[in-house]
Parts: sequence; structure tokens; C-alpha cells
Amino acid sequence: MDELLQEMITPAPSRSDMARRRRLVSTFAIVALAVVGITSLTTSALFTDNEAIVGGAITTGTVNLTTSGVLDFGIPATNLAPGDAAFATVVVTNSGSLAYRYAVLYQATDVAVPPATAPTAALSSQLKLTSYILGDGGVGSCDHAGTDAATVLETLKSVGPALATAALTKFIGDPATGAQTGDQALASQGTQTLCFRVDLPLTTTNDYQDTSTKITLRFDAEQTVNN
Repeated sequence: MDELLQEMITPAPSRSDMARRRRLVSTFAIVALAVVGITSLTTSALFTDNEAIVGGAITTGTVNLTTSGVLDFGIPATNLAPGDAAFATVVVTNSGSLAYRYAVLYQATDVAVPPATAPTAALSSQLKLTSYILGDGGVGSCDHAGTDAATVLETLKSVGPALATAALTKFIGDPATGAQTGDQALASQGTQTLCFRVDLPLTTTNDYQDTSTKITLRFDAEQTVNN
């Protein structure tokens, strides 16, 4: 009896009612998924902005060594005789923006005096090459008076004949990287004047009459900062 009354009050859903309910649930599910999709599209399309800051230029410094003129000892133009000396002045200038240290290498090459086709004797085996600093506590003049009693910067006492065809040889300082004994330091835009003296000893024999030698000096510079 109770079951009959309950069925009359709340009748069991028909098949058509159940179909409508399923369609309604499906519609709600589709709408919900569409809302989720729209939300996703909306949140992923963000407005963005960026700005680059351009700094000033970073410029490297320069190491620029220049020397003055031609190294001219006047040999044999000055008719060098045993006991004589010849002199040459060289101004070293740091034309770059960085301080540097420099070294000097030398090479002596014996040459024939015309009309000879080969050197008759190696004058380089007799010569003594000496270097001095002029001014700033160094010698006052690049001559006998200025150099006879001067403090020697570097001396190479005997330029032997084996060096005539050899590679350049260390003279002042050392061109190897880093600070070396004898290296000369020069600030940016600074200058240093050197005097080079070549002596022909009084003991030189007749074998060296009418002979000639060319002396080459090479200046090598490197930065001092971080080195």
C-alpha cells in the first residue's frame, strides 16, 4: 500500500524524461569545457614589453712604440780609427694610450766596402756597443763628454763575427712577456732619449782597415697593466 502511494506521489521517470536529463547534462558539460577553453586562451595571450639598455662603447687601449729617424753611427763615413767612438741618438716615444715596457735587441752585419764583393774582415768582432739614457738623471749629451763618465744602462762588450748572420740578440732588457731585468718603462705619451755609442778599441789591427758593419736595433714593447 505504501509503495503504491509513493509511486502515485512521485512517479518513476519515463524514458523520455531520462533522455532529456542526459541531453541537459551533456549540454552543461560542453558549455563548461567551452568556458575552460576560453579562459585558457584569454590567460595565455598576455601583453608583454621589453627594453634594452645600450651602454657606452668599451674601447681597448693601444701599445704604440715609435723611434726617431735613422740609426746612423757614421761608419765608415766618419773614417773611424782605432780609439775612436761613433754616437747615435734615438728618441723612444709611447704614442699609445697604455703604459708599456720595452726591450732592445741588436744585430751586427758585416758588409763589403766597394769594390770588394765580400767583407775582408769582420769589423763587428772589434766593436763595443754601449747604451745610455739622456736627461732625467742620465747623461747630458750623446758624445764623448757626456758618456765617458756616465752610468751605463746596458753594455755589449764584443759584437762577435758569429752574430753577423745570427738572429737578433738581447741588448737592453728582454722581450719575453712580463717584467724582465733591464726593461724600460714608459708612460702613455711619454718619451725617453737613448744614446748609443760604438767604440773601436785602440788595439784594432791593420786587418780592419776599410771595413764596415751595419748595426740594427729593434725595439719591442708590451703593455704593463695586468702584465
